[in-house]
Amino acid sequence: MATKKKKDGSSQMGTVEKSSNDASVTDDIRGAEYYHGMVSRQDTEAILKREGDFLIRKTEQQPGKVVLALSVRVTDELCRHFMLNMDPATNKFYFEVTHQETTIPDLITWHMTTKTPVSAASGAKLRRPMERSPWLINHDSVVASKKLGEGAFGDVFIAELDQGGGKQEVAVKTMRAEATRDARLRFMKEARLMRKYQHKHVVKFMGVAIHEHPLMIVMEYCPNGSLLSHLKKNKISAAEKLRFSTEAADGIAYLERSKCIHRDIAARNCLLSQKNELKISDFGMSDNKEEIKEESLEKVPVKWLAPETMQEKVYTHKTDIWTFGVLIWEIYADGAEPYPGLTKIQTRAKILVNDYRMKMPDGTPPLVAEIVTGTCWQKNPEKRTTMDAIHKKLREFYEKK
Repeated sequence: MATKKKKDGSSQMGTVEKSSNDASVTDDIRGAEYYHGMVSRQDTEAILKREGDFLIRKTEQQPGKVVLALSVRVTDELCRHFMLNMDPATNKFYFEVTHQETTIPDLITWHMTTKTPVSAASGAKLRRPMERSPWLINHDSVVASKKLGEGAFGDVFIAELDQGGGKQEVAVKTMRAEATRDARLRFMKEARLMRKYQHKHVVKFMGVAIHEHPLMIVMEYCPNGSLLSHLKKNKISAAEKLRFSTEAADGIAYLERSKCIHRDIAARNCLLSQKNELKISDFGMSDNKEEIKEESLEKVPVKWLAPETMQEKVYTHKTDIWTFGVLIWEIYADGAEPYPGLTKIQTRAKILVNDYRMKMPDGTPPLVAEIVTGTCWQKNPEKRTTMDAIHKKLREFYEKK
């Protein structure tokens, strides 16, 4: 992504420290088909399927120190990872100091043509370079035009994506260079999850740019902003509220079928397309599991949590159904904050001690209110049915209207 440079040539987004023998990313390696940027070890091992498959990637050797590594599939069960070294005396590259080459591609070619193992101890031979996946985007293809907002670890921009087939307006979520290793892993996990999902009511994943900093997730741009903002700023008709509810149910039902626990369903995390179609977004807390157990609920939105999450710190597909009920309440309350007049602590106490439920806002259709209070907000998670069943009821009701 285009960024302004300081006079010393370093990016305003931050610099990367390198030691004297770390191989840096030169133009010849950046253009190599087998260079994958800062792809995670987990993604790497999924890409390397057969013995001899290999790629080069960037990895954080220790906090603040990023190096180039060669990853090779050695057996069906084992991948090996080797650091690329540069001899400061000769400015040549090597894996084992006994053989050096002027460029990294030359070093890779030598190992492939001579069939010399990367190291004698490993026996790892380079047979097939793995090309970058279509979802890996070059930074030069992304040009930011307007900042939309910022988060704890990076900013969100409107940008133009140009991969040779014409320019396309996209949204870009960035990760600053100075972010912690744990934050980067979570960022890459979010990208890995997003690329699995293809649904008209889930924000479309376009790709990731991970060759250099800032790391970027590139996704469909929704020009009409968040559902929450739309609800607060505009007078929404009953028909549109029902449509939003039905579209949200459709997207969440798809995620449920895909074994995704979203964990942060809320009006603030629903975006609206050019045609005002609702799209589920923000997969920063999501995971493909049957159950997620947390150690702490310190930084989570308490007013959207199911009782079992408040009490046992557990998330399941059934807790997403409870949270969907809170989203429906937000829609019919014109974007008001749930549990009005109550603090987070008071909300938790009223739900857990008094089994309290909010009254649905005036104007909520009885069938919708019954879905929320009679299904989504059941204390027993097993009585909350499925999102597919909820979506079917809402869709049939919407189509009749």
